[in-house]
Amino acid sequence: MVVYTWDFSVIFTYKEAILKGTLITLELTFFSIILGSILGMRLCLMKLSKNPILKYPAIAFIEVFQDLPLLILLIWLFYALPPLFGIHISAFLTALIGLSLNLGAFSAEIFRAGIISIPKGQRESSIALGLSKYQTMKDIILPQAKRVIIPPLTGRYIETIKLTSLASVIAVDELLHSGQNLISVSYRPLEVYTIIALLYLAIIVPLTLMLKKLEKSK
Repeated sequence: MVVYTWDFSVIFTYKEAILKGTLITLELTFFSIILGSILGMRLCLMKLSKNPILKYPAIAFIEVFQDLPLLILLIWLFYALPPLFGIHISAFLTALIGLSLNLGAFSAEIFRAGIISIPKGQRESSIALGLSKYQTMKDIILPQAKRVIIPPLTGRYIETIKLTSLASVIAVDELLHSGQNLISVSYRPLEVYTIIALLYLAIIVPLTLMLKKLEKSK
């Protein structure tokens, strides 16, 4: 029986590369969540609109980007845009766009579920009292809808962190891609993937606990 000898010294030798990959993963996650959430709320309001010019494009957008695998979307954006439309964007920006579109499509339905969970009578009463639609949404509907929105939205945010690893297929130098590069020169895949797994946990677990605390506070 061959006993495997662990050697984590390679991690310390190439710690700068791992640190860089971790920072890029955090940047990609942060901006994807911000942009995806903004897009999701806009799509939600468009889908709730009675105006068909707003409603049906939002329905189509949500359906397409919920059904389209993110991996395929990233590859298509990165390799198809330059020859088809002459649009050249960096791998990081491609990943950011893809992740934001994906999160936007899913978060739109989460926001919508929260909003429609509030009885219509509250909205009608607020408007009757002279509040604008914007004030009604901001001050009356959304504060109550948070209890419905936060749990599934937390899950989507955590999923977005995990999905950043798909950016490695278009050579974004995030955590997984940095690890793969390190394996090619160190030949220590077990050690590298173990550290990568621990780093993902170090990112995800605190965020999960923070969001759960926020959920309970509401």
